[in-house]
Amino acid sequence: MKLVPINRNEFSIWMQFRSKIYPLISHEYDLKEIENIFVSELWHCWFIEREDNIRIGLVELSLRNIVDGCLGSPIPYLEGLYLDEEERSKGRGSEVIEMIKRWCQSNGYSELATDVELTNIRAQKFYEKLGFEQVDRVVEYRLELKKTSQG
Repeated sequence: MKLVPINRNEFSIWMQFRSKIYPLISHEYDLKEIENIFVSELWHCWFIEREDNIRIGLVELSLRNIVDGCLGSPIPYLEGLYLDEEERSKGRGSEVIEMIKRWCQSNGYSELATDVELTNIRAQKFYEKLGFEQVDRVVEYRLELKKTSQG
């Protein structure tokens, strides 16, 4: 397997994989987000490709300034990882994490972080099996602020 950088002309494939990771995000928002990600120097995104050049998944990695439980900065943060259902339970996920770890180490990073939904027990077990340690549990909140007129 290998990680293949995403090209602009492959946004539709990227969107297909993202819709499986983030099913509640609207198509319009998703398209705007991947455009922002694509031009950002703080993001690294790859398709996961089998030996026969078939794309079977997606990796989205950002560089975050601050990550709970981590001491360095920036920290490579695994924002999204997706493998086609039929490719799971074959050791491919572990292989992808090893490729990501090697990329991080070769780029001078000493930590890798990620998060998992509280209800995604399968993913929690996967990361723990690979040596990730749980550092926190949170519920995130958002408040939309009304713009005030200047003048």
